[in-house]
Amino acid sequence: MPNHQLWKSNIGLLFDHRAELGKPMIFRLSRPLDIDPSGRTLLDIDEIADIVRRTSAILHAAGVRSGDHVAVFKENHFDCLLLAAAASRIGAVPVLLSGLLPDDSVRALLHRSEPRLLVSDARRLTAGAAGGTPLTDLAERTLSLDADAPGALTPAALDGADAPPPAPRRNDELLMLTHTSGTTGIPKLIMYTPAKLQGQMARLECRHLPPITFRRNDTVAVFMPYVHARAFTWIYSALTLSPHKVLLMSDSEPENVRPLFREHPPTAVEALPIDFDRLEGLARERRANVFSSVRMFASTFDAVYWSTIRTFLNASRHPFPLWRYGYGQSETGGLGMTFVTRRTANRRRDERPGPRTVGRPMPTFVQIKVVDPETFRPVPDGRPGLVFARTKARCAGYYREPERWREKAVGEWWNTGDIGIKTRTGRIKLLDREVNHTPGLSCLELEDVLVDLLPERHDVALLAVSDGPPVPVVATPDGRLDPQAWRTAVSGLPVLADPVVVALADVPRTGTGKIRREELRRRHLGEAARPGTGRWT
Repeated sequence: MPNHQLWKSNIGLLFDHRAELGKPMIFRLSRPLDIDPSGRTLLDIDEIADIVRRTSAILHAAGVRSGDHVAVFKENHFDCLLLAAAASRIGAVPVLLSGLLPDDSVRALLHRSEPRLLVSDARRLTAGAAGGTPLTDLAERTLSLDADAPGALTPAALDGADAPPPAPRRNDELLMLTHTSGTTGIPKLIMYTPAKLQGQMARLECRHLPPITFRRNDTVAVFMPYVHARAFTWIYSALTLSPHKVLLMSDSEPENVRPLFREHPPTAVEALPIDFDRLEGLARERRANVFSSVRMFASTFDAVYWSTIRTFLNASRHPFPLWRYGYGQSETGGLGMTFVTRRTANRRRDERPGPRTVGRPMPTFVQIKVVDPETFRPVPDGRPGLVFARTKARCAGYYREPERWREKAVGEWWNTGDIGIKTRTGRIKLLDREVNHTPGLSCLELEDVLVDLLPERHDVALLAVSDGPPVPVVATPDGRLDPQAWRTAVSGLPVLADPVVVALADVPRTGTGKIRREELRRRHLGEAARPGTGRWT
């Protein structure tokens, strides 16, 4: 197949193709890339494409060949995605691991994937050596990006070779591996092919659908775990729709965000709920509010609190700002989407939200049904059950864990593991994950209400138990909770157990900021039984 067609199915040639189109597009980085020795923070699309080509030459010089696995385990930044593109360009299979993964998970995933090359940094390689067997022993070779590390190569020693000819994977071949969140234990490795990732998952988002997709005059800011499949569907849409400027953020520390957003006011912002949480203080600043120009906010990965949505929509000075909330999973891509306006957010200021509405299935792309957890037979509209989805974007499987895949793949349908309700009009409302569901309640709803009623910078995770009311774990900045504030917040709500109070810094989270509820359960509830089975997490 000619090279000009291969870009459509392979991330390794996407930047080359985009550069050939000649449309101006600027990338402003919150800090320099770890794979760019020049230390630049302003790049155009031609320079990005050149970095991918040069990095593919370095990987090739390190011994990587077509079909080899290249594990990427480093500090979060856009170059995680570029490393994957460079590996894919020469036919290798990137294995993308969050730099925030705990040591036991990293080791398990490296054992499972058996990489030819591990790309990491000195801090993680040193920390890994302290935990027992050095991480360098879990790959044939290791490349340390930022400093010399025992047993590791350096990019400088391999730089200068010509990039080998592109050898991208076929549409039906394994393109890359990324991992699930790991909220309940060792993550699974998800298998993606070009046909699934680019051909299906990214397809809808690449369409011009104003005002919910990018415009040519947009300045788009993105806070993203760049090892996640979401980063790849996002970059396909960004390169297709071509906003004028993209702000690539490696973290959401307010002191790093404020000066960059003042210099380049964003008109569209996508972030994880944990990032929006960290940035709420900036959104409340009255002078020089850095979100005043935003017309669209977008959140993915996890539920975002109603109070957070309200804060950011009120911070915008756009006449009609929108909040775009997507529902989906790593294995399926987007399943549904809903939107919140400023008027809606403020109209509900004094109302307690019901079960979280995540929109309707994407027309012609997704089908959703709600079934009985015991029989898998559909339940009537309005009755809670397991949410099943059918989509052509479903991934190819779990790498070397077929038994875990069979637990969730039921013919063409996918068991999301969520408990939800389908209304008569086709809307989907989520109650909880099955593993944390108490019949007759929605922990997600109660958490949203409590966070809205408690003081700022308080977070809540409700843990369901079989023999009593849910146990609230309340996280506060200093690990202390005002008893009167708590009594006021829970007044009129369903009965809850006495709260367990912890410091925000002590809440265990995944690489995407999700609370690791099973770890909280282990720490604070011991052997307490839960009502859910946990089979489909």
